[in-house]
This record gives sequence, structure tokens and C-alpha cells, in this order.
Amino acid sequence: MKLVITGNPGVGKHTNAKIVAKKLDAEIIDINKIAISEDAIAEQTDHGAEVNIKKLTGLLSRKMKKDADYVIVGHLAPYVLKPEGIGMVAVLRRSPYDLEKTLEQRGYSRQKINENVSSEILGISLYDSIETFGKRKVAEFDTTGKKPGQTADDIVATLEKKKRRHSGSVDWLAVISDEDVQRFFNY
Repeated sequence: MKLVITGNPGVGKHTNAKIVAKKLDAEIIDINKIAISEDAIAEQTDHGAEVNIKKLTGLLSRKMKKDADYVIVGHLAPYVLKPEGIGMVAVLRRSPYDLEKTLEQRGYSRQKINENVSSEILGISLYDSIETFGKRKVAEFDTTGKKPGQTADDIVATLEKKKRRHSGSVDWLAVISDEDVQRFFNY
């Protein structure tokens, strides 16, 4: 079993991945850690690290054994993983307002906050995951107001087919004001 947990920064990917991996007795593969430790960073820019996608894709392919269980975590998953062998992709989503607060607490610049929040509003991680892995493999989870254990339980239940996979049900545009849309998309 290979489970991917992806989504924008600040939605709870790593926290939930640790809980899910423990429940499933699976190894965690952290895409970001591999990119850094295996020197798959192409360059540092004002906007952050640019990853060598081709190199990172190859590193991940070689790291995963065919018959081992993995929880693969990272926002780059749709860009560096191949769909073959992936059982399910959990795309974590979070209210733009909560996400903004989390990213502020992490010390992100206003530009980086707006880039990530606008990406969340538009559902870029969900869209890219569906494009890469196919709609049947993708499940969307709203982490807003939930403890990580609740989301992890939902992920495991969905993986074990005790809950149905849903994607495309989160609509942040319906809950944010026009004024906030302007603020979040101004960068």
C-alpha cells in the first residue's frame, strides 16, 4: 500500500502523516526531506527553493520498494510521483482564514502567505492531484477545526473503504468575502 498525503503548506500534512503511518505500520517518505538531503534543490530564489523535479522523481522512484507500505507526504507529490502503485491520494484542505493564521505564525512573508492561500482557495493541490493520479485515487479532507487524529482516522477509514472517497466538495470561494478575495490574490 502506498498512500500519498498532499496539500498546501499549513494544512496538516506532516502531523497527519505521522499518525496515519503509525496506524498503518507504514514507513514515512517525506518528499521535502529527500529533496534537501539528496541535493535535489536546483536553486534558491526570493520565493524559496526551486526543486529539480526530474532528479527528485528519480530519487523517489528508487527509494520506494514495490511491496513495502509507505505514507508519502509533501506538497510536491503531484509533480514528482508517478500514479503507478499509488493506492490513494489524500489531499488535505483548510479554511483560507485558518491557513493564513498558521502561515503568519510560521513567519511566512505576506507574498508567500497570499500565494499559498490563493492556491488553497482555487484548489490547486486537488486539481493537480486529480490530473496526476486520476479522480478515482484522490480523496479530499477538510482539516478545518479538526484535531489531527480526527483527520487521520478519516484518511485510514477512507483508505480501508469504510468511508467513500470524495473530491471537489470543498468550495472556499463560497465562504470568503469579495474584499478578502482581493486581499488574498494581491501579490
